[in-house]
Amino acid sequence: MTTIQVIQFTQHPHPWHALAEALGLTANGEKNDAWTEFDGDGMLALHAVDASDPRDGTAEVWMLVDDDAALADLETQLSAAGIAVTRGAMEGVGATLEIALDPHSRIHAVVGHARAPRGDTAILPLFFTPNVPASTNVATTLGLKPRTSSDAGTWADLTAPGGGILALHAEHAAQTPDASPVSLSLEYRGNLDALAERLTDANFENSVVDEAYNRTLILSTPDGNELWVNGAQTDLYGYTEHT
Repeated sequence: MTTIQVIQFTQHPHPWHALAEALGLTANGEKNDAWTEFDGDGMLALHAVDASDPRDGTAEVWMLVDDDAALADLETQLSAAGIAVTRGAMEGVGATLEIALDPHSRIHAVVGHARAPRGDTAILPLFFTPNVPASTNVATTLGLKPRTSSDAGTWADLTAPGGGILALHAEHAAQTPDASPVSLSLEYRGNLDALAERLTDANFENSVVDEAYNRTLILSTPDGNELWVNGAQTDLYGYTEHT
């Protein structure tokens, strides 16, 4: 079973802890300055770095698989599909895979201890990619299941069986593309106005805007980046829902 984990690098771990909990995520174990994991539908890991670290404020997407055999099978499937994959190793973690989602974006895979999805908040990393269909092919080879796609071919999102959603947005169609090819975003399936009030009470300023397809809550992270929390999509005009 595959689970999506986003690692958010930050020099501000304590404010991020407060934000994650206000967003409805649950800390797994004791929170600490170096590394803390939060559970929702998918997993968010906060990795503290120094202000001088170039990773500060950026995110990485990791796919957690059950065991070494599952990691080896994934490597075989990716290679057979002609998808660039590089095996490596991380001290204290073990074997890793680096997978080319497109010419400039990478997804990583590792054996991990995934936990069952919980709550109304889903981890939804967003990739800006030059070719949504090609990136979708990589994601399905990783074991993700298509959920919705735009009829124009500029958007697709896919779910992981163990939790988390991967979103793909065409670079040329993005009104405000992120400076990084990947960023953290979320999907909230509860009452978005109640979430906005809870964030305000926790001293996180935010606004809720009406999009063509749903409503979105926008706020600034402790790193100064914009975080989008999408409401669950109900208007599927111009989109196809995959079952």
